[in-house]
Amino acid sequence: MIDSSSLLICVMALVAMFGGGLIGIFVARLLPAHHLSTSSASAVKLMATVVVSLTSLVLALMLSSANSSFSVNAGIVKKLSSDLIHLDHLLRAYGPEADEARANLRAYTARKNDELFPASTVPSSTDRETSDRLDALLDSVLSLTPADRRHTALVQQALAITSSIYAERWLLWENPGTTVPAQFLFVLTFWLFLIFVSFGLFAPANLTVIASFFLCSLAVTGAMLMILDLGDPMHPGWVQVSGEPLRRAVIEIGRP
Repeated sequence: MIDSSSLLICVMALVAMFGGGLIGIFVARLLPAHHLSTSSASAVKLMATVVVSLTSLVLALMLSSANSSFSVNAGIVKKLSSDLIHLDHLLRAYGPEADEARANLRAYTARKNDELFPASTVPSSTDRETSDRLDALLDSVLSLTPADRRHTALVQQALAITSSIYAERWLLWENPGTTVPAQFLFVLTFWLFLIFVSFGLFAPANLTVIASFFLCSLAVTGAMLMILDLGDPMHPGWVQVSGEPLRRAVIEIGRP
């Protein structure tokens, strides 16, 4: 499911680019011949090259930033899944006294999986319910009363991992989505509009050129959409962090 705001921005960019090309073709028919001379074309193309270079650099930086956001969030999900499985093994090694803690761990893992990767468009649990499950897990671990050094070490490790799970939860919760400001996207769209206008000024008015304008606009729009989607990897869309590590954790922790 594509975010409606990202889709709206990309549609506006598509209209601006394709419309810019058509405007350039139309304006070229109204301009006097000396405005379309070879020297004028060279000057316009030189200035367009500057804008094209700047736009290419900005798009590359946006892609790098979006890819970094995706990698960071994917790493947090994998680390969270690993910590949940590790905590379950520690509680299993502690013995029957940790059964309540394991039950809370199973409940939290299932709810967290439903929260981050819902099977339907309507999540089965709220963030508050998931947080309460994590608090219950912490309380149950703190309630353990180790009788020897072995059990004491297990409790200490369990508390350390629980603390890491809290940190990972807040890192995912604080994920702001795409970090590209809307004002910046409007400026980028304006640059693309200018580029296509300059292309249209000196392009022949035939179906091949118009089709090329549309396909090129569509390609750039697709790149922008993928960048916006990649920059918000926890939101369901074309590009989303894989929920497979957390699903494996649910299966592993669910073992008796």
